[in-house]
Amino acid sequence: MRHQLSTFLPAFLFLLSITASAQTKHQFTILSENDSYLSVNNDGYYTNGISMAYQWRSTITGKRNPERVNSISAGQNIYTSRFSGELKAERLDRPIAGYLYGSYHQSLFNPKERLIKWGVTAGVIGPSSLGEDMQKLAHRVMQIYKPTYWERQLPNSFGVNVDFTWSPRLGQPEKSSKWDFKPLLSATAGSIFTNAGIGGALVFGKFNKNSASAFWNNHQGQTKSEREFFAYLFPVVYLKAYDATVQGSMFNNEPSRIPGKLNPVFLQSKLGITYATNKLSFGAAAVYENKQSLTQRSPQLYGSLQVSLMW
Repeated sequence: MRHQLSTFLPAFLFLLSITASAQTKHQFTILSENDSYLSVNNDGYYTNGISMAYQWRSTITGKRNPERVNSISAGQNIYTSRFSGELKAERLDRPIAGYLYGSYHQSLFNPKERLIKWGVTAGVIGPSSLGEDMQKLAHRVMQIYKPTYWERQLPNSFGVNVDFTWSPRLGQPEKSSKWDFKPLLSATAGSIFTNAGIGGALVFGKFNKNSASAFWNNHQGQTKSEREFFAYLFPVVYLKAYDATVQGSMFNNEPSRIPGKLNPVFLQSKLGITYATNKLSFGAAAVYENKQSLTQRSPQLYGSLQVSLMW
């Protein structure tokens, strides 16, 4: 056994040193969002989200956008009233829903480090999203109160969205600069969400160019000097035309068992920090959102945690 270990260990360390110095082309990411990350007293509205993504990058010479990152992902979001264990039906202040989805996205970076990102997402809202099963299982495992009123969740609604994001590179900052501003324009259209967004991120710290930065979930680096460690403030204002988690299916005229009214002007703001090495990336953020439904009694805060493995 000792002989096998003495033979395997040097070989393992040798392979590790090779992969550590090689340029990464693949990435696996887990993202978890939950309101209890910021306070155990929070459990409502957008109360939990989990997603997993695999992405791969390629460089195509001679193209207008030579740096390309492709990504496939799957995830689930859960939405409830202000308190998911509410006992009084009259206090339910937004529709209850789960959202299960899968998506494909492609990010394109040109030589000037401008980002264009497009994608297609297909998903389902309602019992088929398994939101009720997931929340009740989680609460049972944690031995806390039982979520209530899932029998009033929105009915099944299948849909498809397309989305587009554009972020130009402003100027040519010095490599030693610790500040950056990343403007953002986005649009989403489909039978689940329809909205347009405008915003920008103020970034402070040590970061790479856009096509190699963990800010865009695409860290690239071979040496310690290419590691990233930065903080950011990222507000975005969305003009919303449709949100199936609030309004239900656009193809179903059945009235919602819990009333909801779309908030047409929606603000989301993130305050976060990211650290990325050659093979691992970690991110944490506090997220503020105003009311998704005008029937909500308050806006909300939740936490976001992300870890990525690159190879």
